[in-house]
Amino acid sequence: MIALKTKEFLGKTTEQFSFGEYDISMVNYLQPVSEDWHSHEKYHLSLVLQGGNLESRKGQDIQILPGSIVLYDKEIVHRNRHTAFPSKNLNIEIDDDFFAKNELSTSDFQNSIVKNVEVQFGLLKIYKELHINDVSSAASIHTSLLTLFSDYNSVLNQRPPWVDKIREILCDRWDEFITLNELSNELNVHPVTISKYFSKYFKCSFGEYMRRIKIEKAILYLKHTDKSLTEITFLCGFSDQSHFSKIFKQNTGFKPNEFKHL
Repeated sequence: MIALKTKEFLGKTTEQFSFGEYDISMVNYLQPVSEDWHSHEKYHLSLVLQGGNLESRKGQDIQILPGSIVLYDKEIVHRNRHTAFPSKNLNIEIDDDFFAKNELSTSDFQNSIVKNVEVQFGLLKIYKELHINDVSSAASIHTSLLTLFSDYNSVLNQRPPWVDKIREILCDRWDEFITLNELSNELNVHPVTISKYFSKYFKCSFGEYMRRIKIEKAILYLKHTDKSLTEITFLCGFSDQSHFSKIFKQNTGFKPNEFKHL
């Protein structure tokens, strides 16, 4: 078993940024690397920008695709096989001090990510900020990380059961036009109640949330297929390519063509 130290990865690190309590690395996989079981010294999360693999841990195999977010507890043992070349990951390793100073428990690390559509977009904006790299970048990245770990978790223990059911319905039927009344009837929750509290639990309006789910699907199409932007635009339910590009950039910080060639 290989025990990797901070800022060590099996692939080739092409860029690295240190911010005291966390380190951010861009890691490329251009050729086969060790498929042995290994672990990492710190908590970290990876956003898969390109490629992917089959990850094994605790008797479970997980297919990792472009757009996937993978979380790693400290020293959790896992291995990666069948890597697609080229692959590219954004890795953020986090010190214990980050949790202590910001009054976060390590469980926040897990809970803030689960079922939170905002995380992928937040990580992409961090990636964009790394390459702006001006005097405001460090503060911007720190704020983004705190947001990722706190926004969803702040309502985790108080949200009503219908919130998770809405997430499930909207994700399963992402390519349909679902009205508020349909949701209300299916959940047996008054539409006024959904309207009143939706933004509290989802951090955006109903329409914005639906568009964000469609952008998540577009990310998969961009990185995992050879479909044209025109095809992806209509597959994801946007009326024209200009509108699609505008919404994509609002959520990710990148134009679709820029993201496709990251």
